[in-house]
Amino acid sequence: MRKLLFFLYIVSLLAVLIGFYGMNVFTESIEEDGTGGGNGNPALFILVFLMPFLFYFLYGTTELSMRFVERYKKRRTLVISLVFSVVATISIGVYTFLKAQALRNEIIQRLENFDDVSQISLWNAFSNSVFFNPLTFILVILVCYIFGVIWNSSKNRRKKIL
Repeated sequence: MRKLLFFLYIVSLLAVLIGFYGMNVFTESIEEDGTGGGNGNPALFILVFLMPFLFYFLYGTTELSMRFVERYKKRRTLVISLVFSVVATISIGVYTFLKAQALRNEIIQRLENFDDVSQISLWNAFSNSVFFNPLTFILVILVCYIFGVIWNSSKNRRKKIL
């Protein structure tokens, strides 16, 4: 049964990777003629089909991180990896946010049909490449790792209390 679950995890990993990077195909370029941004974000359609694979991938990654915690019970190793993961997660999150903000400002400068930055959401048809790239994929994995470490640590703490 474990082989089947691991096989499903690998399949979901591949589906998520293909879907994740496939969303970049739907990134619109910013044309200076004032057009663009009128059809919404067609890449959201990929997420509809990707959701079951994404949820299984998130669960599997969290489960693998919990097993990692069980295998390496050294507190120092866990604390160092957790601190590194939190710092990397915050850094990637801030970098992605700043990059999306810069893209919003560029959209305002180049397209005539937008007057204010507040009219453009952070995630739009122009910013798919900002939010679906290797850095944000690593961000997803790091968040699953952090969640798995905290979950397993709290579970082990409850076992010790009982």
